[in-house]
Amino acid sequence: MREARRRSGQSPGQSPDPGALKRRYLQQVEVFQDLTEAQIYEVERSTRMSRVGPGRILYQPDDKSETLFLLKTGHVQIYRISLEGKRFVISNIEPGMFFGEMALLGQALHDSFAEALQESTLCVISRRDLEYLIGRFPTIGVRIMQTLADRLSEAETQLEDLALKSLTARLASLILRLSSGANARVTGLTHSDMAERVGTSRETATQALNELKNAGMIAIGRKRIDVLDRQALEDLAEAY
Repeated sequence: MREARRRSGQSPGQSPDPGALKRRYLQQVEVFQDLTEAQIYEVERSTRMSRVGPGRILYQPDDKSETLFLLKTGHVQIYRISLEGKRFVISNIEPGMFFGEMALLGQALHDSFAEALQESTLCVISRRDLEYLIGRFPTIGVRIMQTLADRLSEAETQLEDLALKSLTARLASLILRLSSGANARVTGLTHSDMAERVGTSRETATQALNELKNAGMIAIGRKRIDVLDRQALEDLAEAY
Protein backbone atom coordinates (compact mmCIF):
# COMPACT_ATOMS: atom_id res chain seq x y z
CA MET A 1 0.00 0.00 0.00
CA ARG A 2 2.85 2.40 0.94
CA GLU A 3 4.61 1.60 -2.33
CA ALA A 4 1.39 2.26 -4.30
CA ARG A 5 1.09 5.67 -2.63
CA ARG A 6 4.70 6.47 -3.48
CA ARG A 7 4.19 5.64 -7.18
CA SER A 8 1.08 7.81 -7.37
CA GLY A 9 2.75 10.72 -5.55
CA GLN A 10 0.29 10.37 -2.67
CA SER A 11 1.50 10.89 0.90
CA PRO A 12 0.41 8.55 3.71
CA GLY A 13 -2.99 9.60 5.03
CA GLN A 14 -3.67 11.73 1.97
CA SER A 15 -6.97 11.25 0.12
CA PRO A 16 -6.81 10.01 -3.49
CA ASP A 17 -6.48 12.82 -6.02
CA PRO A 18 -9.85 13.03 -7.87
CA GLY A 19 -8.09 14.43 -10.92
CA ALA A 20 -5.69 11.49 -11.04
CA LEU A 21 -8.56 9.01 -10.75
CA LYS A 22 -10.41 10.79 -13.52
CA ARG A 23 -7.36 10.79 -15.81
CA ARG A 24 -6.79 7.09 -15.14
CA TYR A 25 -10.36 6.41 -16.20
CA LEU A 26 -10.10 8.57 -19.33
CA GLN A 27 -7.02 6.64 -20.44
CA GLN A 28 -9.12 3.45 -20.40
CA VAL A 29 -11.90 4.84 -22.60
CA GLU A 30 -11.68 3.49 -26.15
CA VAL A 31 -11.55 6.88 -27.87
CA PHE A 32 -8.66 8.22 -25.71
CA GLN A 33 -6.40 5.16 -25.62
CA ASP A 34 -3.89 6.62 -28.10
CA LEU A 35 -3.28 9.85 -26.15
CA THR A 36 -0.22 10.66 -24.09
CA GLU A 37 -0.44 11.53 -20.41
CA ALA A 38 0.01 15.23 -21.19
CA GLN A 39 -2.82 15.09 -23.72
CA ILE A 40 -5.06 13.33 -21.19
CA TYR A 41 -4.59 16.33 -18.88
CA GLU A 42 -6.13 18.53 -21.58
CA VAL A 43 -9.02 16.13 -22.06
CA GLU A 44 -9.65 16.17 -18.32
CA ARG A 45 -10.11 19.94 -18.34
CA SER A 46 -12.79 19.60 -21.02
CA THR A 47 -14.91 17.01 -19.21
CA ARG A 48 -17.01 16.77 -16.08
CA MET A 49 -18.15 13.77 -14.04
CA SER A 50 -21.76 13.02 -13.16
CA ARG A 51 -23.40 10.26 -11.14
CA VAL A 52 -26.98 9.14 -11.82
CA GLY A 53 -29.30 6.61 -10.23
CA PRO A 54 -31.11 3.67 -11.83
CA GLY A 55 -34.06 4.68 -13.99
CA ARG A 56 -32.62 8.08 -14.86
CA ILE A 57 -33.42 9.10 -18.46
CA LEU A 58 -30.31 10.78 -19.83
CA TYR A 59 -32.00 11.86 -23.04
CA GLN A 60 -35.13 11.06 -25.01
CA PRO A 61 -36.49 11.68 -28.52
CA ASP A 62 -36.51 15.33 -29.54
CA ASP A 63 -34.07 16.38 -26.80
CA LYS A 64 -31.28 18.57 -28.10
CA SER A 65 -28.16 16.62 -29.06
CA GLU A 66 -25.31 18.64 -27.58
CA THR A 67 -23.41 16.19 -25.35
CA LEU A 68 -21.29 13.07 -25.64
CA PHE A 69 -21.40 10.66 -22.69
CA LEU A 70 -18.62 8.27 -21.62
CA LEU A 71 -19.70 5.53 -19.22
CA LYS A 72 -17.27 4.99 -16.32
CA THR A 73 -19.30 2.57 -14.19
CA GLY A 74 -22.79 1.11 -14.40
CA HIS A 75 -25.00 0.16 -17.32
CA VAL A 76 -26.95 2.31 -19.80
CA GLN A 77 -29.47 1.08 -22.35
CA ILE A 78 -30.36 2.78 -25.62
CA TYR A 79 -33.85 1.95 -26.91
CA ARG A 80 -36.86 3.11 -28.87
CA ILE A 81 -40.56 2.72 -28.11
CA SER A 82 -43.07 1.81 -30.82
CA LEU A 83 -46.48 3.42 -31.22
CA GLU A 84 -47.91 0.34 -29.49
CA GLY A 85 -45.65 0.97 -26.49
CA LYS A 86 -43.24 -1.89 -27.18
CA ARG A 87 -39.62 -1.25 -26.26
CA PHE A 88 -36.91 -2.23 -28.75
CA VAL A 89 -33.35 -2.22 -27.43
CA ILE A 90 -30.81 -0.73 -29.83
CA SER A 91 -27.67 -1.16 -27.75
CA ASN A 92 -26.39 -1.79 -24.25
CA ILE A 93 -23.60 0.51 -23.11
CA GLU A 94 -20.91 -1.00 -20.88
CA PRO A 95 -18.12 0.82 -18.97
CA GLY A 96 -15.51 2.31 -21.30
CA MET A 97 -18.00 2.92 -24.12
CA PHE A 98 -19.46 6.23 -25.32
CA PHE A 99 -22.99 7.17 -26.42
CA GLY A 100 -24.94 10.24 -27.50
CA GLU A 101 -22.95 10.38 -30.72
CA MET A 102 -25.82 12.09 -32.59
CA ALA A 103 -24.19 15.37 -31.50
CA LEU A 104 -21.14 14.41 -33.56
CA LEU A 105 -23.13 13.62 -36.69
CA GLY A 106 -24.69 17.04 -37.07
CA GLN A 107 -28.15 15.92 -35.92
CA ALA A 108 -29.78 18.47 -33.65
CA LEU A 109 -32.20 16.09 -31.86
CA HIS A 110 -31.99 12.61 -30.37
CA ASP A 111 -34.22 9.87 -31.81
CA SER A 112 -34.06 7.34 -28.97
CA PHE A 113 -34.03 6.98 -25.18
CA ALA A 114 -30.91 6.54 -23.04
CA GLU A 115 -31.67 5.14 -19.59
CA ALA A 116 -29.37 4.20 -16.70
CA LEU A 117 -30.34 0.68 -15.63
CA GLN A 118 -28.23 0.88 -12.46
CA GLU A 119 -26.29 3.53 -10.57
CA SER A 120 -23.83 4.88 -13.12
CA THR A 121 -20.94 7.31 -13.29
CA LEU A 122 -20.59 9.31 -16.49
CA CYS A 123 -18.00 11.56 -18.02
CA VAL A 124 -19.73 14.32 -20.00
CA ILE A 125 -18.27 16.34 -22.88
CA SER A 126 -20.02 19.19 -24.65
CA ARG A 127 -20.15 19.18 -28.44
CA ARG A 128 -18.03 22.34 -28.60
CA ASP A 129 -15.31 20.87 -26.35
CA LEU A 130 -15.31 17.59 -28.27
CA GLU A 131 -14.89 19.39 -31.60
CA TYR A 132 -11.95 21.28 -30.06
CA LEU A 133 -10.35 18.05 -28.80
CA ILE A 134 -10.75 16.34 -32.18
CA GLY A 135 -9.08 19.33 -33.82
CA ARG A 136 -6.19 19.15 -31.34
CA PHE A 137 -5.87 15.36 -31.35
CA PRO A 138 -7.14 13.82 -34.62
CA THR A 139 -6.67 10.27 -33.28
CA ILE A 140 -9.79 10.84 -31.16
CA GLY A 141 -11.80 11.42 -34.33
CA VAL A 142 -10.31 8.30 -35.94
CA ARG A 143 -11.23 6.18 -32.91
CA ILE A 144 -14.77 7.56 -32.91
CA MET A 145 -15.21 6.81 -36.62
CA GLN A 146 -13.95 3.25 -36.12
CA THR A 147 -16.40 2.69 -33.27
CA LEU A 148 -19.33 4.17 -35.20
CA ALA A 149 -18.47 1.96 -38.20
CA ASP A 150 -18.55 -1.12 -35.93
CA ARG A 151 -21.90 -0.06 -34.47
CA LEU A 152 -23.35 0.50 -37.94
CA SER A 153 -22.30 -3.01 -38.92
CA GLU A 154 -23.94 -4.42 -35.78
CA ALA A 155 -27.13 -2.46 -36.49
CA GLU A 156 -27.26 -3.79 -40.05
CA THR A 157 -26.90 -7.34 -38.74
CA GLN A 158 -29.66 -6.71 -36.22
CA LEU A 159 -31.99 -5.36 -38.91
CA GLU A 160 -31.21 -8.33 -41.17
CA ASP A 161 -32.05 -10.72 -38.34
CA LEU A 162 -35.35 -8.96 -37.65
CA ALA A 163 -36.35 -8.95 -41.31
CA LEU A 164 -35.24 -12.43 -42.36
CA LYS A 165 -34.78 -14.76 -39.39
CA SER A 166 -37.28 -16.65 -37.27
CA LEU A 167 -37.64 -15.76 -33.60
CA THR A 168 -35.79 -18.87 -32.45
CA ALA A 169 -32.93 -18.05 -34.84
CA ARG A 170 -32.78 -14.48 -33.48
CA LEU A 171 -32.69 -15.77 -29.92
CA ALA A 172 -29.98 -18.27 -30.82
CA SER A 173 -27.89 -15.41 -32.30
CA LEU A 174 -28.42 -13.30 -29.18
CA ILE A 175 -27.47 -16.14 -26.81
CA LEU A 176 -24.33 -16.85 -28.83
CA ARG A 177 -23.26 -13.19 -28.73
CA LEU A 178 -23.85 -12.89 -25.00
CA SER A 179 -22.19 -16.19 -24.07
CA SER A 180 -18.95 -15.74 -25.98
CA GLY A 181 -16.92 -16.01 -22.77
CA ALA A 182 -15.33 -19.13 -21.33
CA ASN A 183 -18.28 -20.15 -19.16
CA ALA A 184 -20.83 -20.38 -22.04
CA ARG A 185 -23.50 -18.74 -19.91
CA VAL A 186 -25.80 -15.71 -20.19
CA THR A 187 -26.55 -14.08 -16.85
CA GLY A 188 -28.49 -11.11 -15.52
CA LEU A 189 -31.22 -10.99 -18.19
CA THR A 190 -34.91 -11.70 -17.71
CA HIS A 191 -37.13 -13.06 -20.48
CA SER A 192 -38.48 -9.51 -20.87
CA ASP A 193 -34.94 -8.20 -21.39
CA MET A 194 -34.29 -10.78 -24.10
CA ALA A 195 -37.64 -10.09 -25.74
CA GLU A 196 -36.79 -6.38 -26.01
CA ARG A 197 -33.50 -7.22 -27.72
CA VAL A 198 -35.08 -9.40 -30.41
CA GLY A 199 -38.22 -7.34 -30.98
CA THR A 200 -41.00 -9.48 -29.53
CA SER A 201 -43.18 -9.87 -26.43
CA ARG A 202 -42.09 -11.55 -23.21
CA GLU A 203 -44.64 -14.35 -23.62
CA THR A 204 -43.51 -15.14 -27.16
CA ALA A 205 -39.83 -15.03 -26.15
CA THR A 206 -40.49 -17.41 -23.25
CA GLN A 207 -42.20 -19.86 -25.60
CA ALA A 208 -39.28 -19.71 -28.05
CA LEU A 209 -36.72 -20.16 -25.27
CA ASN A 210 -38.59 -23.23 -24.07
CA GLU A 211 -38.36 -24.62 -27.61
CA LEU A 212 -34.58 -24.23 -27.47
CA LYS A 213 -34.56 -25.85 -24.03
CA ASN A 214 -36.69 -28.80 -25.17
CA ALA A 215 -34.34 -29.27 -28.13
CA GLY A 216 -31.45 -29.67 -25.69
CA MET A 217 -29.61 -26.53 -26.84
CA ILE A 218 -29.89 -24.54 -23.59
CA ALA A 219 -30.77 -24.87 -19.91
CA ILE A 220 -32.80 -22.09 -18.29
CA GLY A 221 -32.44 -20.87 -14.70
CA ARG A 222 -33.31 -17.66 -12.86
CA LYS A 223 -31.74 -14.87 -14.94
CA ARG A 224 -29.40 -17.51 -16.34
CA ILE A 225 -29.12 -19.43 -19.59
CA ASP A 226 -26.50 -22.16 -20.01
CA VAL A 227 -25.41 -23.16 -23.50
CA LEU A 228 -25.53 -26.96 -23.81
CA ASP A 229 -25.11 -27.44 -27.55
CA ARG A 230 -23.27 -24.49 -29.10
CA GLN A 231 -23.00 -26.10 -32.53
CA ALA A 232 -26.76 -26.59 -32.74
CA LEU A 233 -27.30 -22.95 -31.72
CA GLU A 234 -24.83 -21.82 -34.39
CA ASP A 235 -26.61 -23.88 -37.05
CA LEU A 236 -29.96 -22.43 -35.98
CA ALA A 237 -28.61 -18.85 -35.89
CA GLU A 238 -27.47 -19.17 -39.49
CA ALA A 239 -30.85 -20.45 -40.68
CA TYR A 240 -33.31 -18.12 -42.45
